[in-house]
Amino acid sequence: MAVAFALVLSAVALASPGSAAVPERRVALVIGNSAYTAVPPLANPQRDAKGISAALKRLGFDVVEGYDLKMDEMTGIVREFAQKLDGAKAGLVYYAGHGIAVGDENYLIPVDASLRSEADLDFRAVNVQLVLRQMQRDERVNIVILDACRDNPFAAQLAAKSRAVTRGLTAIETQSASGILIAFATDPRATALDGERDGNSPFTSALLKHIETPEVSITTVMDRVRADVWETTNKKQKPWTNSSIIGEFKMNPTLKLAAVDAGVAATKTIDAAVPMPAMPAAPALDRAQIDIKTWEVAERGNSAADYRAYLDAFPSGQFATFARNRLASLEASKPASGFLATPPGVTEEALKKEIGTAQTETAMKLDAKGRREVQTRLRVSGFQPGKAAAAFGPSHRKAIQAWQKSRSIPETGFLTAMQVSALRVQSETAYQAVLAEEKAAAEKKRSTKTAGEGKAATRNVSSYDGDEMYQRDLARERGQAYQGTTTTPRRGTTSTGYQGRVRTREGDAGDSAGAAIFGGIVGGVLGGAIGGGFRR
Repeated sequence: MAVAFALVLSAVALASPGSAAVPERRVALVIGNSAYTAVPPLANPQRDAKGISAALKRLGFDVVEGYDLKMDEMTGIVREFAQKLDGAKAGLVYYAGHGIAVGDENYLIPVDASLRSEADLDFRAVNVQLVLRQMQRDERVNIVILDACRDNPFAAQLAAKSRAVTRGLTAIETQSASGILIAFATDPRATALDGERDGNSPFTSALLKHIETPEVSITTVMDRVRADVWETTNKKQKPWTNSSIIGEFKMNPTLKLAAVDAGVAATKTIDAAVPMPAMPAAPALDRAQIDIKTWEVAERGNSAADYRAYLDAFPSGQFATFARNRLASLEASKPASGFLATPPGVTEEALKKEIGTAQTETAMKLDAKGRREVQTRLRVSGFQPGKAAAAFGPSHRKAIQAWQKSRSIPETGFLTAMQVSALRVQSETAYQAVLAEEKAAAEKKRSTKTAGEGKAATRNVSSYDGDEMYQRDLARERGQAYQGTTTTPRRGTTSTGYQGRVRTREGDAGDSAGAAIFGGIVGGVLGGAIGGGFRR
């Protein structure tokens, strides 16, 4: 972002005729995979890639190149490319070989890949989004050219097990980021031709024909490539591009600005009758426009340093209040002073170079408990991984990416052992507080349950003593009308709804004995009367 600020703020000095033009550094990654081991090899990708690499070197690109790469070699060369991109004004990726689309994701396939299920793609192929993330870390022109839509046996193998597998590649949108161009050898979901053996593919052949044309923008180059391929393949293949590049980016700009040597100019005299042609003045930029452009750069960077740079340049600018508010918010979310941000023995620079992949995460052998711990630590660090789960899902990956971005780590969504250690150090205080809260809550729940069981036992005894059936039984024996536990019983009435109850408590012994005597007397009288009647 510092480079972008320098470009914006230097606009006011563009009219200086004695300033020297510094060539813009441009970096390219070129990969050609032909010698596949699990499927038949391809004839032309390696040759195609070497031709493109040579052309890009002639155009002044610093080229990182690799051929017939295995999985580890592909991730390694992407890392090397990402490191060289730092400070570059343009980045370009060219890939020739097998590629596959599953759902909305595109994958580049190394030569040692063996794909038996959709899950293998996470561990045995390179996601195009991983490459794009490396390119979009700074403001630059980014170009991605994929000659990877060839007839693909891997797709046929996976199609039987996954409905998400399709022919060709999936369209990549560029609306979310400016300054990027994506080019496919043919339309999305279509298959491109590999070309004649010992030659180039139709797409790369046309690209080699036009890529070095002087003073032509990249969009015009791709328009000409599309027309050539459409004709040479008898309208069977139509290259596809999607661009959000603003203005023109020329692959071969021939106009060079040279520095003016003031000493040499002073020694040369020109006839006064022939006036020196005036240098064209650079267009004057309105300060309000520079204010807006500077704010846009700061907003995209969304870091404390960017907002401070904006306020230094425009302390009373149009967006000064917003900048101060966001700066205060970012400062408030920082760890406390003296907080150890990295594990002992690990430098911040080493951490920033760590690139997480599916392989590095698998190597850690995190179990379900460990993954839940990571999710909790992300949450207490201010990120939102969503509901805790035994496995990392899309919401967890997004939270990991957000955390990686906050630490200036490559935003792959996958973790390394060093990154997990850094996260643990960063979140330890808050994490231990959460564990303490959970322990206190669990103890409170246990004590509440124990107290509840004691109260339940007391309620059972009380309800037995005040049981309505028992009280009704007792009132009947005493010749009283039962009106409920809260009503004073009235004498001289009979009770209703009597169901009887056996009582065994000692407190009822007197009542039971009286009832027994009374019953014996009544029984004797009735028995004698009935017996006498029968005898008569």
